[in-house]
Amino acid sequence: MAQYLTLSRAARLVGVKRGALQSRISDGELPTFEGMIELNDLLRVYPDTRVDDATMIEKVDSIKRKAVPRSLRAPSGMPDTETVVARLTQLSEELAQAESAANRYASIIEQLRARLIQLQQAPHTSSGIAELSQWLEHAMATQQNTDLKPHPLTVRDTVLRLMAAHVHLFPSRHDFFVEGNDSILDAGLRAGYGLPYGCSDASCGRCRARLLAGTVKRLRAPVYGLSEAERRRGLLLTCCNTAISDVELEVDEIAAHADIEQQHISAKICNLQRPSDDVVLIDVKSPASQQLQFLAGQYAALSINGVDGGEYSIASCPCDASKLQFHIGRAANTRFVKHIFHRTTASDELHIHGPRGSLKLDHESCNSLVFLAWDTGFAPLKGLIEHAVALDTAERMHLYWISSTAGGHYYHNLCRSWADALDNVDYTPITLANADSSLQQVLLRVMNEHPDLAAHDFYLSAPAAVLAHAEPFLLARGLPRVQLHCEVLRQGHGVAET
Repeated sequence: MAQYLTLSRAARLVGVKRGALQSRISDGELPTFEGMIELNDLLRVYPDTRVDDATMIEKVDSIKRKAVPRSLRAPSGMPDTETVVARLTQLSEELAQAESAANRYASIIEQLRARLIQLQQAPHTSSGIAELSQWLEHAMATQQNTDLKPHPLTVRDTVLRLMAAHVHLFPSRHDFFVEGNDSILDAGLRAGYGLPYGCSDASCGRCRARLLAGTVKRLRAPVYGLSEAERRRGLLLTCCNTAISDVELEVDEIAAHADIEQQHISAKICNLQRPSDDVVLIDVKSPASQQLQFLAGQYAALSINGVDGGEYSIASCPCDASKLQFHIGRAANTRFVKHIFHRTTASDELHIHGPRGSLKLDHESCNSLVFLAWDTGFAPLKGLIEHAVALDTAERMHLYWISSTAGGHYYHNLCRSWADALDNVDYTPITLANADSSLQQVLLRVMNEHPDLAAHDFYLSAPAAVLAHAEPFLLARGLPRVQLHCEVLRQGHGVAET
């Protein structure tokens, strides 16, 4: 009987990225049936797959853990005893059903053999029946001498099912794994999908989803109470439930900026970093009862102690919505910037209103990604890159970070860690001030290194004057308009101080 796998499970089994499988499917090398991959087809395309090395499946996850922020790392905890017992029970039931089906097929074959013998002994019997009977006897003998040991990938798949539940979302047909004792919401966000939420303590009810199939377990008592009618419909809160078995959920995912309502939250500053004289990085932690729903690449309006700062890009991934980061450059000589650089301390409250902006990652694209950042225009692209790492669909990513001043690559070590640990990420820092180069030369270099522009999605974050030159340059050389995504550099606004 054919064994079908989802794209995520197939990628996990053979240790490749989902984007690599999608490319094989697009090229016609790997057939699918209703979005599923047949195990034999997977082995045909990846014949050298080995599973005797226990670290093979975890290779991609391990390099991601070394490269991405702690908030994006997959949980290392084991499922609790109740979850393990429930999953073992389900696997045992499936094994019993498979054995029962095998016994029924064996009975049918025995009956077929008996009937063939009777027909063969009857008068006026066609010689074709004798040939069929001989074939069946040969097939049965061959089957009895065949090693019925299951394929190692099937064994590994069973182990993975014990360690992690598989969640399927409808109508999007997205899927992800819930590991350890993660909530469904945390696991879905970490996988890069736009599950709705408004808190992390089950007090708002925005993360409602409808259970279509499977078994869940409540991790904690919710503050928000579902009505009796909602419970009868199978609604649950994804933030306070984990998946025991493989689960199917009906949920309205956040797919576009228009799907998100404007929010106003106050978040405590938990860390201030000064990677250079001209940039301050602000890390804030949202209260559990109020977390900002946003898409990677968006921005928000900031203020602190009554001082309005204007709009700044969110330099973090929605994969962990409780933690937000903003990059504040010294270039805008405003009251807000002065306050951030000279008066703000950890534990101050930052007021955030948003999200705003339409820059976002194209989830449906399997193209390689090129990011062009100018100075603190790195901020929104950092969020997009972390989101792309979480989705694990881009075959390759290349970040070009252009600095207009010496020493302007204030997050150089982070970018280097991406390139060192992730085998599909390249990083090129460029300083215009120290090199006899211009924006035109930079764009020519990018084009020469990526000559097939139509096979790439470009994401640019730079001042309006730079975008006004870069956009027509790329479009004139064959980049499709729908594959060009631009964001004007957000540097805040306000009253300049003298």
